[in-house]
Amino acid sequence: MTNNNGRTTARRILTLIALVTGVLLASGAAAQASFTDTATVTQTPMSIGTATVAAPTSGPGSLTCRRPNAIMALTWTKSTSTRVTGYRVNVMFSDGYTQTTQMAATDTSWSQAIPPYNVTAYSVRYSVTALTDYGWTADSTTTGWFQC
Repeated sequence: MTNNNGRTTARRILTLIALVTGVLLASGAAAQASFTDTATVTQTPMSIGTATVAAPTSGPGSLTCRRPNAIMALTWTKSTSTRVTGYRVNVMFSDGYTQTTQMAATDTSWSQAIPPYNVTAYSVRYSVTALTDYGWTADSTTTGWFQC
């Protein structure tokens, strides 16, 4: 055989370089495209108000100390805001732990049994939170501390 292998390889390399250069030059033109657009806006008077959620008014709360269970209780007056979907009763323990209970929008009272140890070793206080369908909330003031 003759040494055509070297010439064939050189031709292939030159052909490949020419193809790659052609592809790069051809694609460069497409990258220079431009876009323009216009829009007309008609301005109309608009106002945005800042709404607040009225907090429910919580009662004094209570803790009835007895066995086998103590009874925690809270009453409240409903929030006057519209779109209130429910309430959340918050029981805060003196060690920093908070327990919550979901209530319906029609509820205005809550009570729950608790082992006497939990309210002998720790004090508790309560608050209630109004929940709305748009995600805003409002908290009542907290009650005083209770302990058995």
